Amino acid sequence: MAREPRTRRWAHTSLCVLDAVFSINADYDRHTAPTCHRYATWAGITSYLPAPDEQPLSQFVTHVRAAGVEAFSEQVLRNRQRTRAHHAAPRKTEAALQYAETLASHGVNTLADADALLADADRLKPVEHALAGIPGHGSGARLSYLWMLVGADDRIKPDRMILRWLEDVLHRRVTTPEATRLITEAAAQLGCTPWELDHAIWKTQRSL
Repeated sequence: MAREPRTRRWAHTSLCVLDAVFSINADYDRHTAPTCHRYATWAGITSYLPAPDEQPLSQFVTHVRAAGVEAFSEQVLRNRQRTRAHHAAPRKTEAALQYAETLASHGVNTLADADALLADADRLKPVEHALAGIPGHGSGARLSYLWMLVGADDRIKPDRMILRWLEDVLHRRVTTPEATRLITEAAAQLGCTPWELDHAIWKTQRSL
């Protein structure tokens, strides 16, 4: 299992939000990444860093609001997935919109703003509380993954792949909080970041 440093990052907070929301219970290569790239193409923004200019997250909010959630899902993202497997569940586009509105209302419009938020525990706590109330939060993997995407190397995404790998290794059930602790502790012992270990496990599990 090869560990690799982070080499490619989304250039805009809007793409981080879309990735975090649409990656839950979805095939990343077939659905999540294409969804992000379709929005980037439609909005005329560069997908990955470095980028000449950074789109404010409030602009993404304006785009979705102007089109409406249903039209934006069908015509721009071309992804109508819902936050859970129920016909009445909100679309992931709605969850992404609520994520973006919440972040923007707390002064997070750029990647630098997100970095500043993560460095301020007093500001971060109410933001995380608000984000946790948005449909599709589940066990919290989505929120942790968002912070990974904006650049926090000390966060992991304790999703099904990570949990499955830990349970295969330990031969027992592992909870989401325990998975976070185990990966963080293991990364410290290995001399790498939690993100690097998470990504290495994810790549290994994806190839199975």
